[in-house]
Amino acid sequence: MRVVVLGCGTAVGKTRLSAALLRAFAARGLPALGLKPIESGVERDSDDAAPTGSDAAALSRAGSVQTQMLHPLYALREAVSPHLAARAAAIQIDVKRVAHWVVQAEASVTPLVASDRALWSVVETAGGAFSPLAPGVANFELALALEPSIWVLVAADALGVLHDVSSTLKAMRACGREPEHVVLSVAREPDASTGSNAAELATLGIAAPSAVLARDDDRGVNALLDRLLEDAARRGLR
Repeated sequence: MRVVVLGCGTAVGKTRLSAALLRAFAARGLPALGLKPIESGVERDSDDAAPTGSDAAALSRAGSVQTQMLHPLYALREAVSPHLAARAAAIQIDVKRVAHWVVQAEASVTPLVASDRALWSVVETAGGAFSPLAPGVANFELALALEPSIWVLVAADALGVLHDVSSTLKAMRACGREPEHVVLSVAREPDASTGSNAAELATLGIAAPSAVLARDDDRGVNALLDRLLEDAARRGLR
């Protein structure tokens, strides 16, 4: 089962949530693979290691199984929007190529997984759901290319999240696909709204968050994991 992690923007806690979810899978003895196929602001240190300090490396370490495909497919040096970082590198991001790379990564670890267990892969996108990857192509289109999958939308548990979640969900619905789950991740600098946003999102009918993740405590992610396992059970997986 593939989980695609999208964001309401950049620096909203996607990597934090993805790594916590991978650790939660591992704690329950479930095989899980962490992938970030596109990442800007990183450099390859060598051919046999993921870029030091990269989100891709953090996700690889958090997973209970690791692929030998250590680098993001697109490891881009410039710390800017992926489409600009790709332009600076004189390349163009191809979402079909990304989808193929993800499938290959999953296939490379399948022999390591017990026959009675389904592999979970957590694929983190770069930037927000509508951050451009190439002309006319955003993370939303990448997520579509990664179907079948479960989509998780992450937003910062901070002032402005009501607008951010509402506008992102409206845009996604207009494009024909919305996430199965919304998760709040406590911001690096909590504010007066932190802690009340989940209830307010539900009260206003915008979304009922599946989980709220604290900065230094993974326990909140278990609510999301339970929901994902219910999703898998409905699809006949275990």
